[in-house]
Amino acid sequence: MDEFVLAGLLAEVGLRFVGWIDPATPLIPPRLATFAGSSSSEDDAYGDAVALDDPELRAKANATWYQLASRARLFDSVDKRFLTAIKSDDEGRGLWWAVVELRDVWDIVGAGAASQLFGYRENRPAFVMISVDGNVVLRCDVGEVSIDFSVVPDARRAPTLLRRARRIVETASGDDGTRSAAERWLGVVEQEASAT
Repeated sequence: MDEFVLAGLLAEVGLRFVGWIDPATPLIPPRLATFAGSSSSEDDAYGDAVALDDPELRAKANATWYQLASRARLFDSVDKRFLTAIKSDDEGRGLWWAVVELRDVWDIVGAGAASQLFGYRENRPAFVMISVDGNVVLRCDVGEVSIDFSVVPDARRAPTLLRRARRIVETASGDDGTRSAAERWLGVVEQEASAT
């Protein structure tokens, strides 16, 4: 997607496009991060949900997202920057991390989902976001009866995500970009684990 177009779409949502993360950066790949929705107490995961038939669906879902993002420290402390997975066909990246900054007025669940950057249509969000350091993962998707939010506060210590990453690397499943990114991320995680 053209960066000028992307920046315009993000601005309509209340986010400022800062740039793309270098694909060689050892971060959890977006497709792997989506498995945060399958995480459990084993991963110290937690979450919340908003019923689809709630008359205040958009307001409550946006509030829930912000509350969980704040609690988990998704935003950096200076300018509320975080990373969000965006589809980009540039350089064969597919889905990759873009750095964005939260503005004072925003609408992730309504305008974000309607733009199809953060979902399927208005009030039907689907996205994955991580903190700038890559530790916190926040996943959102629509279930049968609710909008479901899941948070993994430390992806590098989440057994579910680590097992899935190893499976991607060992079985050569997934696309080349996801497999390479998972391999880089696991290398850093294992190096950090052996240093402690």
